[in-house]
Amino acid sequence: MRLATKYANLVGKREYKLQNYIRSIGFSMYKKKNEVKELLDKIQRENIASARISVTTEKERLWEIRKSLSESVGLCIYGYLENLGVFIREGYFPYIKNTSISSASKCSIEKHIDDSVFSGMLDDNRLGMSLIFRLSNPLDYIDNTSRKISSINLFGFCSDGKVLLPIKKTLVEIENSKQRSQDRTLLIEAAKRGDENAIDTLTTDEALLYSTLSDRIQTEDVYSIVDTLFMPYGMENDIYSIVGNILDIKEEENILTNENILILKVECSDIELRIAIKKEDLQGEPMVGRRFKGNIWLHGKINQE
Repeated sequence: MRLATKYANLVGKREYKLQNYIRSIGFSMYKKKNEVKELLDKIQRENIASARISVTTEKERLWEIRKSLSESVGLCIYGYLENLGVFIREGYFPYIKNTSISSASKCSIEKHIDDSVFSGMLDDNRLGMSLIFRLSNPLDYIDNTSRKISSINLFGFCSDGKVLLPIKKTLVEIENSKQRSQDRTLLIEAAKRGDENAIDTLTTDEALLYSTLSDRIQTEDVYSIVDTLFMPYGMENDIYSIVGNILDIKEEENILTNENILILKVECSDIELRIAIKKEDLQGEPMVGRRFKGNIWLHGKINQE
């Protein structure tokens, strides 16, 4: 009984996350499960002829249908095929098209135990931690499991964001910041190889940084100290709290709902990614040079050699 309750709660949380984040691509009016089901049924029924099917190494037949909603965003419905060729729907997720490369660092892919969802783990030294993301093109991976992953395009979805003013910096301060970031990346690489001097330097730098921040936080706002930020948020392993510099802004319209969507190109901890958010869900006026703050559901598209 406890296991059944725990599973029901897990499914309920997953449904809430999905419903909460599809508003970022213009589906804010779909708030109830039956409303979302009707939307998915309609898209699946009208696009079933274009379904893509791939067979896993375990002979499981997986399918997906992608519905384009604007120049940049779409909705993917996925599931598996039963023996009689019946399409069983397991879930859905938003995606962003035409994204650019965010990282060429080492990446691994794993399938979830309980469904057809795949997650990726990106080990980029610029962040100093491993990033876990929802894989947006799982069938490409299934069809080419033997091919090496060459790069990853990261993007995210946000249901509540804010625009922050930039931190004023001189050209010298900007160059010094870039140099410190490059030096730290090299130190992390050396530390991973077992270089004790690099480990000691990183430890000393972290202690000094913590001491400096502890002093400044007494009289300054945290967002006037921290330029960009990329850190895990909550219990979900693919949800992150970010602060990043806005590099580009596009406004688009969902062709089914006519809701306005913003596609922001953001630089965060030297990593570029795109963020989709409903225009009304972003507080403040976005401009290139200002900063974006929000909690995002992180997705990634892998590119293979």
